[in-house]
Amino acid sequence: MLVQVTEGIHLLSVQFPYGMRQVNCYVIEGKNGVTIVDTGSYAEQAIGIWQEALPEGTKVEKILLTHSHTDHIGLAKWLRETYQAPLVIAKQGFEEMQKFHARLQAYEGNGTNMYPFFAKHGGPSVSEKTMLEQLDADYFEPDELLEDQQEIRLGNHLFEAIWTPGHSPDHFCFLNKSNGAMLIGDHVLNGISPLIPIWNEQDGNPMAVYFESLEKIAKLPVSIGLPGHGSMIQDVPARIHELRVGHEQRMQQILDAITDSGNTAGELAQAVYGFEKMSMRHSAEFLMTLTRILYMESVGKVQGLEREGKIYYHRAG
Repeated sequence: MLVQVTEGIHLLSVQFPYGMRQVNCYVIEGKNGVTIVDTGSYAEQAIGIWQEALPEGTKVEKILLTHSHTDHIGLAKWLRETYQAPLVIAKQGFEEMQKFHARLQAYEGNGTNMYPFFAKHGGPSVSEKTMLEQLDADYFEPDELLEDQQEIRLGNHLFEAIWTPGHSPDHFCFLNKSNGAMLIGDHVLNGISPLIPIWNEQDGNPMAVYFESLEKIAKLPVSIGLPGHGSMIQDVPARIHELRVGHEQRMQQILDAITDSGNTAGELAQAVYGFEKMSMRHSAEFLMTLTRILYMESVGKVQGLEREGKIYYHRAG
């Protein structure tokens, strides 16, 4: 089950029956026990995989989390309790969890209230309460908090914590400066483009932030990228270039799809990705389209105008 991917670091592919259905977790050897990086979503299937990989009595030094998405932190509390190891996440990760926790605690609507941000942009209909409950389900109080550029020992090596927002506002990568191995989380993936979502107006311009984070990583001496999904990345700068090109191509498709009367982000997602009816099944396509549109708006290529409670986008100029 454990597959060595670089010196002292083993890959554990953790499966679960929903969402992404799989996540790459890592087990790092050390003189004081192993370090776990990311966990998988909470499911009996995923628990069974961990129990087989790390039998009872295995000494775990710490559990490190790259970011606060459920497929990376869902089993954090279970792993802490099972192996009596501290949970470590960046300060930004805990702040993200606290933000959604506070929003749920203060929420006064019921399950029939649709999420207004999605509705305004022609997105899928989703219960605001249900979404907040899902985002809050994995909440925990960490044992240690990390800062950007902080050094952290993982196994027998020192790694630098590098803040790389975009896929999530709290995303971190971890670089072993001695050999160039990078725990790259969901920042860069092989074969697929990481989701760059936006959940409300306060999230700003996630695509612009993501591009900046990509450039930061492209300049570093990374010998191999160890991602949160899929295969290992042997040439990180080349893969970053491919991702940038892919986003540029999609943005051109969005521009080409805009009609004279303007379109919502939901309508443009349908046109670009070729599905007939907006639903939660297409939430990723909707979110990616919206973040790309907002990026293009920030550089003056499109303009959003509100009409009858929805935002319609037009080509600028």
